[in-house]
Amino acid sequence: MVVRTLLVWVTLAVAALPLSAQQPSSEWERLARDIFQELVEINTSHSVGGTLDASEAMAQRLRAAGFAEEDVVVTEVAPREGNLVARLRGRSTGARPLLLLAHIDVVEANPEDWTLPPFEFIERDGTFYGRGVADNKDEAAIYVTNLIRM
Repeated sequence: MVVRTLLVWVTLAVAALPLSAQQPSSEWERLARDIFQELVEINTSHSVGGTLDASEAMAQRLRAAGFAEEDVVVTEVAPREGNLVARLRGRSTGARPLLLLAHIDVVEANPEDWTLPPFEFIERDGTFYGRGVADNKDEAAIYVTNLIRM
């Protein structure tokens, strides 16, 4: 069990590497980058956007990857605010569950305060720019990619 848990964490950590600004070299790195870009370009601030659209977009990706309808649930907890719960069914009856948690809401972004558009995913000089690239849409993209990958 310890080995499996360690393997999951190592997999998640390794998947984070492609999200640095470099050319993706594998299908999984390209998928992680595409998911990351999609999340950044969905305005998830409370007053304008909300998390419902992003949660539904990630749910759609999981379903397209083969997750059963009953294993992917989006709950609307408030107008335009959604949470995604996805279940990856294990193969062992004795295995304990593992929870992956990330938030995708972002603080308001006044475009006039930014030198680049806040809800546009931009790579410049080896760095990614956009609202949520460092907190916490990168982690959410890693989790969704790895759930699809598993």
